[in-house]
Amino acid sequence: MIKLIPSDTNFDFLGKWKIAATISVLLTAFAVYNWVSLGEQKFGTDFKGGYDYLVEVDATASASSLRSALDSGGVVDATVQRFSSSAGFSADRSQYAIRFGAVAGATTSEEIKEKVVTLLKAASPGKFELLQTNFVGPTIGAELRWNALAATILGCICLLIYISFRFEFAFGLGAVIAVFHDVIIATGIYLAFGHTINMGAVAAALTILGYSVNDTIIIFDRVREELRNPKHKDLDLASLFNMCINQMLSRTIITTGLTLFSVIALLIFGGGSIADLTFFLLVGMLCGVFSTIFVASPIVLAYEGFRRRKG
Repeated sequence: MIKLIPSDTNFDFLGKWKIAATISVLLTAFAVYNWVSLGEQKFGTDFKGGYDYLVEVDATASASSLRSALDSGGVVDATVQRFSSSAGFSADRSQYAIRFGAVAGATTSEEIKEKVVTLLKAASPGKFELLQTNFVGPTIGAELRWNALAATILGCICLLIYISFRFEFAFGLGAVIAVFHDVIIATGIYLAFGHTINMGAVAAALTILGYSVNDTIIIFDRVREELRNPKHKDLDLASLFNMCINQMLSRTIITTGLTLFSVIALLIFGGGSIADLTFFLLVGMLCGVFSTIFVASPIVLAYEGFRRRKG
């Protein structure tokens, strides 16, 4: 294996747990604040029902001008989000996701489409193209919302059970808290940048569950091996964790870095819903590296210390 960092480094990661805990608490509080303050606005049309259009317009048009045109035409609570220039190359065109509910003076899908397109064309007199339309009813949206929540919770429970059998309960607890930490913070930052929670975001969250726990399990597996090594029988658990994290640091940087190259490429050139999904992945993967080192391992140490005191 190529080692960017020598395996005999001795960074005291766990000695910085107080600083890491402060960062985690602040980011989690920020994420929860965003989730609560946005209310129903945080959900995309997948989860609350409504219309979702993807349009390509002249680069001279802006999100504010498109939103103003829609507001003046009776399009209620429209959300306008710019993705990128077309295909990531053209400087004279931009793509926007436009999400909205009811439209004054229009009832059928065709009437709504005709009115919205007319308003958008007026705001972008040059290039205009309707790339994609989507509609989700409110009943289906509510059902999808609960199914997505159930899938995420079930995924975490399965992880806890698997890791508890593979290692022991303390390791499973640390891994599950770490992945919850990653998903919560990634969601908060995702919302802060104007994205909405949709099925793509849920798919990204479930991907982060697997990606984050994979790196955590590798560290835990190395700890389990070193616990059986007679050379390290005199090491306390914190020193052992520090040693194993240092040993796997090069692997973590290489695997995460290579994956990030693909994610960043999709974020820049993908556009549309792909950019939504990859932004969530980007933030979640960075959170995953942090939590593997500064969340999962300290949780295991804290639980083991508590168990020994109670015993």
